[in-house]
Amino acid sequence: MQPRFPAHLRVAVSEEGGPSYETTNVSAGGMFVRLDRDLAVGTLLSVAVELPDDEHPTPVQVKVVHAVPPRAHADASDRGVGMQFVGADDAFRRRLERYLQSIAAKAAAPLRVLLVARDLLHENGWTQLDARDSAGRYCLTGALSKAAGEDRAAYAAALQSIGTRLNEPACAFGGFGCHCSVIRWNDRDGRTQKQVVAKLDEVIDTVLGADC
Repeated sequence: MQPRFPAHLRVAVSEEGGPSYETTNVSAGGMFVRLDRDLAVGTLLSVAVELPDDEHPTPVQVKVVHAVPPRAHADASDRGVGMQFVGADDAFRRRLERYLQSIAAKAAAPLRVLLVARDLLHENGWTQLDARDSAGRYCLTGALSKAAGEDRAAYAAALQSIGTRLNEPACAFGGFGCHCSVIRWNDRDGRTQKQVVAKLDEVIDTVLGADC
């Protein structure tokens, strides 16, 4: 799974010749662009992406793979389309990869674990009272553990980075490096998937901004 990094890049749709739009996140394979128009899944477009090392926006072909039209959601921050890079040349991909690596390099915390966990919750769904339920949905600690794999130190560091921001008491034995506070927060009555993903986004943004 390719991690999606929060990023605010300008994107212009070539055939419109009008105002540019803004990404909310980007990965090596594509980006989510916030815009206020309908685009059908499967639509092919030529866009110009403004990478930080550009003097001029770079043209690239994309395919719409996910769409949240304006009328479908009350939260304006979620409106837009997921675009997959389908006509990107090697030079663009190398420059994009350097940009993504520069974002990750700013973070002292296990950024990849947080990013992959967020994507697991988006794509598989969220649950309570179980690390992963029979439908394949993850709780927050389950998603973090899956994202960390065999790297238990990275898992503990991810727990630490989240646990300190939950207004939950630390574990008497393992502190915030233990999963206790995160589990309590995840399993509280009334908790929602949107709240859990928003908390991950908050922590990711804080980590990315720590060294800026």
